Amino acid sequence: MHSPQPATSPISPKRSIRIAFMTWKDDYSVGVAEIDQQHRQLLDLINKLHDAMKAGGSPTALARVLEELIGYTRRHFTFEEFLMKQCGYPGLEPHRVQHRQLVEKIESFQAEVACGKATLSLRLMSFLKDWLALHILESDKQYSRDMQRSGVA
Repeated sequence: MHSPQPATSPISPKRSIRIAFMTWKDDYSVGVAEIDQQHRQLLDLINKLHDAMKAGGSPTALARVLEELIGYTRRHFTFEEFLMKQCGYPGLEPHRVQHRQLVEKIESFQAEVACGKATLSLRLMSFLKDWLALHILESDKQYSRDMQRSGVA
């Protein structure tokens, strides 16, 4: 007879598990492949910033990741607004205002970090996570049908 092997844990005590701060959910899909991919990239950048913050990254390293997030966010917003204009989405202007407000808030925070008035905090990370999730679910979902109908998507 064969004696059963002792149960072993696939996780060694020396190995740490990385749990993403923000994960993609199918609910976030707006039905436009390129925008969905860009939203995934934004999630990845928020996770990268969170990881750097948790690891106690140097102010220079954190500033670099924050700059990468801001740059990518601007490019994404420009692309998204271009598609909204192409399909004649009637909510373009209020949507554009939301985009501008987020970029201004992040840039303001970036300036405070640069001059030592603020540090990256869980509060900022939670704000970014909540803003992105709510913006996709409440604002971006509204243009989805218009883009699909017009053939832009």
